[in-house]
This record gives sequence, C-alpha cells and structure tokens, in this order.
Amino acid sequence: MSRRAGCRLFGIPDWTDAAAYAPLIGVERAGFAWEWLRRCPDYGSAARRALDRGDVDVCAEDPRALAWNLHAFADPDLAAPEARPVWSAVAHPWVLPAIARRSGANADSLDLAEFHALATLVSSRRGERLLLSDGFRSIRLDLRGDSLRSSPASLSYELAGIQALERPLLVLRRLRAFAAAGRLVASLHPPPSRAARLIQLLRAYDGLRAGARHIDLADVLLRSGLERGRWRVHSPSVRSQAQRLARAASAMAGSQFWRLLD
Repeated sequence: MSRRAGCRLFGIPDWTDAAAYAPLIGVERAGFAWEWLRRCPDYGSAARRALDRGDVDVCAEDPRALAWNLHAFADPDLAAPEARPVWSAVAHPWVLPAIARRSGANADSLDLAEFHALATLVSSRRGERLLLSDGFRSIRLDLRGDSLRSSPASLSYELAGIQALERPLLVLRRLRAFAAAGRLVASLHPPPSRAARLIQLLRAYDGLRAGARHIDLADVLLRSGLERGRWRVHSPSVRSQAQRLARAASAMAGSQFWRLLD
C-alpha cells in the first residue's frame, strides 16, 4: 500500500480500519448524509469559520447554514452518532409541522425538560425547529406558536393533501411511540438496508482523499491478498470493481449524497 494510503485526515477515521466505521451501523440515512456533508471541504470551511468566530448562537437559525440545507451549523468534526444536524424540510421532508400551545404538564403535553439529552431546538423568525435524536434515529418537527423552551406545550398537527401524508404521518407515529416509551423506538426507525454499502463508499472516499490507489481500495475493501505486481492480469474483475467503487464514491461526495435525505 502506498505510504499515504493509510494516513488519517483530521476528524475522519483511518479508512483501513473497519472498526472505526462500526459506529455507523444502525445510523439512519440522514446520518449518512451528514457523514458526507462533514467531509465536504466547502462545508467544513464555512462551518469552522462560523464556529471558530464564536458568532453562532447554537439556539438560533443561521441563514448561512441554509445553503447546506441546515438550520444551524453543526461541527464537522463530530461523526453521525454524536452530531445533531437539524436539516431543513426542503431537503429532508421527513418533518412534521405542528402548532405548540403552552400548557400544564399532562399526558398530552410535550415537556423538553424530560428529554433534554435528546432535544435540539433551533429558533427562527418563523418558529422553532425541533430535533429529537439519540444519534442513530431522529424525529423532526417544525413548530409555530409558543416556545417549547419555557414550559410544557400541547401540540396540534398540520397535515394537508393525500400523497404528501406519508412522511408526516410516519413522523407522527414515531412521535407517539417516543412519547409513550420515552425513547426513540427502533422498530419504527429501521436502518438503511444498504448500510454496509454506504460504509464501503465512505471508506473508499476517505481512502482516495488519503492518497489510496485503486489497488489499495481493492486490497482493503474488496479482496485481500491480491498479487499486487500483476493484478491487472490476474484480477481484472477486481480491478474493475475497484474502479467502479472509486467512481461511485466520488459521485456520492459530489452531490448524490443529498438523495439520502429523501
């Protein structure tokens, strides 16, 4: 393997270490989208400038972040299980619109004090953006009316249309289960069916950024023990797989990862 192929980029795992990517098993598709966004150099630069200057109110919407389909910048050095990106509904339509009205604590109210470890709340002129997340699964609400910061609130939900009901209704089911169980219920948040492939693409992209060649990708990610000196002759199918893997990883990093949010 080339000398650079195993080097570690800041904030990104060593691509040759499968165990370093193991925490991504079970992460929802939006979590994988975050993994790609945090690897984007332009996003990393914009986020670090904003965060390093200290001019970011973590509770307030940042218009600069909307260019990245976020309501506020999230630290690009945090991996999916630790990061809490609050996606905009434009890119991530799995959002339930609701109206909050201040109320006393009761069985039908939502009290963020009970779930403070899971809650991220971003304020904007149009209301509040609520993310409930354990790092693997999440629920997103767009709220109008009274703030959830100060006291429990009762919620009413804004649903419209027929074809557009599927996503908000699923979010509503997840919210109901969350309120009953006090946690995000795994059965209503199935992980991506192709999680292993998504991790493979991330590792391939990280390898390419670290200077890995196609033969390095093949040796680590496809088939170990290749006869490296004559792999073009003895392993042409593996070489083709490595080339396709590199192209797919580069395409995902370019813009295709946004599809993971829909």
